Amino acid sequence: MEKRVVMAVVLTIGVIFLSNFLFPSPEAPPGQMAADSALVDGGVPPADFATAEETTRDTATRVGDEPAAVPDPESGVDSVGEPAGLSEEPADTVTVTTDLVRLRFSTRGASLMSAELLEYESYTPNGTEDHPAQLVREGDRVFGYRVVIGGDTVRLDGQSFTVDRQELTLSENHPSDSLVFRYAFPSGAAEFVVTYGFELDSYLVDVSGRVEGIGDRGYSILTSLGQGLRTNEKSPEDDFRQLAYVVRGQSGGIESVNLDKVEPGALRTADGGPFDWVAVRNKYFVIALVSREDGPAFGGLLVMGEPAAHTARMVASQPAPAGSGFGFQAYMGPQEYGRLEAVGRSRDLEHVNPYGWRWMRPIIRPLVGIVMVILEWMHNFLGLAYGWVLIVFGISMRVVLFPLYQKSMRSQMAQMQVQPLMKELQAKYKDEPQKLQSEMMKLYKEHNVNPLGGCLPMLLPMPILFALFFVFQSTIEFRGVPFLWLPDLSLKDPFYIIPLLMGASMFLLSWIGQRGMEANAQMKMMTYMMPAVFTVMFANFPSGLNLYYATSNLASLPQQLYLSKERKAAKRKADQYKAKARKDDGGGGGSG
Repeated sequence: MEKRVVMAVVLTIGVIFLSNFLFPSPEAPPGQMAADSALVDGGVPPADFATAEETTRDTATRVGDEPAAVPDPESGVDSVGEPAGLSEEPADTVTVTTDLVRLRFSTRGASLMSAELLEYESYTPNGTEDHPAQLVREGDRVFGYRVVIGGDTVRLDGQSFTVDRQELTLSENHPSDSLVFRYAFPSGAAEFVVTYGFELDSYLVDVSGRVEGIGDRGYSILTSLGQGLRTNEKSPEDDFRQLAYVVRGQSGGIESVNLDKVEPGALRTADGGPFDWVAVRNKYFVIALVSREDGPAFGGLLVMGEPAAHTARMVASQPAPAGSGFGFQAYMGPQEYGRLEAVGRSRDLEHVNPYGWRWMRPIIRPLVGIVMVILEWMHNFLGLAYGWVLIVFGISMRVVLFPLYQKSMRSQMAQMQVQPLMKELQAKYKDEPQKLQSEMMKLYKEHNVNPLGGCLPMLLPMPILFALFFVFQSTIEFRGVPFLWLPDLSLKDPFYIIPLLMGASMFLLSWIGQRGMEANAQMKMMTYMMPAVFTVMFANFPSGLNLYYATSNLASLPQQLYLSKERKAAKRKADQYKAKARKDDGGGGGSG
């Protein structure tokens, strides 16, 4: 049993250490829109792009009996942000302000050039006080459209649009409104119209559009996701480690790929399409394009690696069926669990930043969901600061698990009582392992002892600790939240007070736990080594995680003292039993 406990502890340390280490085209019918030579992309794709093109075509959503058109990779991806045939007209900026965001659109391509989150501060070294977090990188653009009709890709991301107003501010008296951008093609026969709808208390932008004047036929829309999110954190490298594109297939699978894994100049297509949503996210924020439940999914996502670090150009394709336009919702904001869950409508957008390693997610995902619901309820309905929420949660977990701990301790005491008989069996049947196993099971049954009862309840808090570890890695609710001397619960304690307190509490628990037990050299070493190892390992972990663990340990001290008294009494009975067994010279068999 001691070996099993030691093995469980070693595995626990290994898992946490590794997580910290590793975590750092059909023919056009009559009446089609004329292709303007200044707008249509040209060129022959390199041979090595052929496979990517075929893959994307295979994953495209079908419109009727034909697959939605997918752009030539050469023209559809590698020139994102460098539109051919730029309009010479000057671009205007249109500002939209709600309670949560300030968005700036450019009339050049009807694209988004800035997205400020008014409730979140930027912590970058060059940021100033009250400087809002910004999602779009300087010089980058989100949205910006291309229309794929037949074999032509018509670029609109560099063209000058007209807009129905220059500024839009929402208020309680005016909680929703929209912007309409229009582009009239040079031929005068067709027009591209895109509408952005906004709500006062929402990070969602409703996007809808259509190409007018091309008759009753289908086409595809290509929408840019930009080149990656801007970092707003004190530790940019930590933020970049989680910068990734993420897609969710209609079968339910979620694929997340770090942008640094996309080689410069390499073209990738996301696997598993069609997609309910496509997104780019970092540690705390996300831009996601979410298909409508009653509309077509995204047919594919093309990703082109860039020479600059942490950068890749991303373009999503979506079919517009014949006789209708296109539409989706764009979420641009924090990875706030409740908001993402509402947006996804059972499509797992709240898991855009998957918790844990792939093999752990079936367990960690539901556990994280339960933990977050509890923590948010305590914060919102009880009005507690998140620091106090973690303290109360740590104490509550020990109270809830007390019966299991008590059962575990009493199971260990029962094992202590039969230990003398066990040793006699081991001596008697040392050359008969099968007979020894049989007699041991008979002994356990006669004395109502569960050999695993002392270990399993002790391991129950471990999944919760793992869940909280991943929660603190990327949960927006703890970002920048101070508590007492701690400037940020998502960052390490600058004075290392909480890790030291956690280590001291571990030592006390272990020391008290060995009172009344026959501690061997191995157990004594664990008493001193485990707290030291955990203290060093947890020193740079988020202070909120250390706060929870230290509180949980301190809340266990009264319980451990209580159980220590029972353990001493059990040891006295075991000693008496052992003395009596020595007197009974003829009954050394131990099984009866």
